[in-house]
Amino acid sequence: MLELALVDFDDTLVETAPAFQEAREALFRRLEEEGFSREEAEEVHYREVEPELLAVFGMGPFRMEPSFRDTYLRLCARRGIPPRMEVAAACGALGREFLGHPRVMEGSLEALARLASRFPTVLYSQASHREYQLGRIRDAGVLDILPESRVRITPYKTLEAFLEVLGDFGVSDPAAAVMIGNSLRSDINPALLAGAQAVLVEPYEMWEYDRVPPVSPRFLRFPSFPVAVEHLLKNGVAPLS
Repeated sequence: MLELALVDFDDTLVETAPAFQEAREALFRRLEEEGFSREEAEEVHYREVEPELLAVFGMGPFRMEPSFRDTYLRLCARRGIPPRMEVAAACGALGREFLGHPRVMEGSLEALARLASRFPTVLYSQASHREYQLGRIRDAGVLDILPESRVRITPYKTLEAFLEVLGDFGVSDPAAAVMIGNSLRSDINPALLAGAQAVLVEPYEMWEYDRVPPVSPRFLRFPSFPVAVEHLLKNGVAPLS
């Protein structure tokens, strides 16, 4: 029997990656206007600035303003040219202003309600700023389906964090739990390492940070969360082999 279904939030129930990507596209266009090639800007942004600021700010939107600004400053330093502070400020503003009301994916809340009516369900989300993320979860309408007591927000979805959530809800055997999410790094791999079952909601565009191989092929893939839920309701838990 399935004792617990854990459901991711960003890019499983609501569209987040497109908003991030739109903001990055605006940044790269602005940097091209300043004479920096897209290839150079992407290299500095993804390979240098983002890893450093993820370690400082964690997941979520609050790193975006300094990340965008620092990408421009780092490019100027590479070229040995003085940065213009008005350009640095404009780049930072692109990172500050991009994320508005969460855009709920079609059918995702209805599918969440169906899943929760059949199996014990927890929303398991990754964010460095709990209150900000909880506000987004509330704005999306998730708390109309699941009470706040069934929401868990962690700075990073590690193996240890996954096991802690299972313990919080009295699941002693990880094989009796299933993780449903769009990230190989944050959703699928920790669940598989714990011995739980996993369902990948295939991302429409994979974030650079998530480009990691799965630790095992023992998970299912579906094009959307509603389709994944339909499978679970018809067939029960995903097979481990």
